[in-house]
Amino acid sequence: MVAGPPGSMKTVMTLNAVKNIGVPTLYHSSDSDDFTMASRSLSMLTGTATDETELWVMTNKQLAHDTLKDMDFVRWSFMSSPTLEHMEREADAFFELKGEYPHLTVIDIMMDINYEGAGEQNYWALMAELKDMAREQETAILVVHHTSESAKAGSPPPRSAIMGKANQLPTLILTLWGDAHAGTLDVATVKNRFGPQDPMAKNGTFKMKAQPALCLIEEMEQPAEVPVLFRDGPWTDKEDKINEWGD
Repeated sequence: MVAGPPGSMKTVMTLNAVKNIGVPTLYHSSDSDDFTMASRSLSMLTGTATDETELWVMTNKQLAHDTLKDMDFVRWSFMSSPTLEHMEREADAFFELKGEYPHLTVIDIMMDINYEGAGEQNYWALMAELKDMAREQETAILVVHHTSESAKAGSPPPRSAIMGKANQLPTLILTLWGDAHAGTLDVATVKNRFGPQDPMAKNGTFKMKAQPALCLIEEMEQPAEVPVLFRDGPWTDKEDKINEWGD
């Protein structure tokens, strides 16, 4: 799960992740239409500002088409209020076309899914359904979700800010705080079933370089004293490891 308040670059972060992972992907984009995602993808691929790539989509369709071939491992669904049945049909269609289910399924954004309980914003039952879908299709599911706007601004929200009882089943939850003026995106690993986590988003936050006008999120060189999640692997010197395990 990638979660954050409005304007925290959730979709831009997710789009960059999809590009960098580069596996067969089914992307349910209910929050943004095809025009928006095409212009954002063009911007990310070429380093051109979105106000210009929007013109490509409208007036230079051949250039847009040729450039977007670099993302042809992604199949898109733009249903504004998809049901679980709709998502299953899209996955079956992907299987018929590709001979396999998508390796990665993106749901952007969870609150748009049409299911019983949506009105009360109780996502517990929905998360259980998505867990079953992931197992049956052998697909990794990446969900984009909101956090409560009552959480303290200026830093990634804690795990408790995840809306609608949706924080219990995901294996990994990242919360975001983007600063377009500073050109940075702060990321906190508030849940990680198989590694270090910081539920309060106080100690494990790491900073990334963000260029929202170009739809780019990139790694930023980290000072040695910053407890970055990726400095906890078996290849890391013992004195440089994060001690998040309490031992």
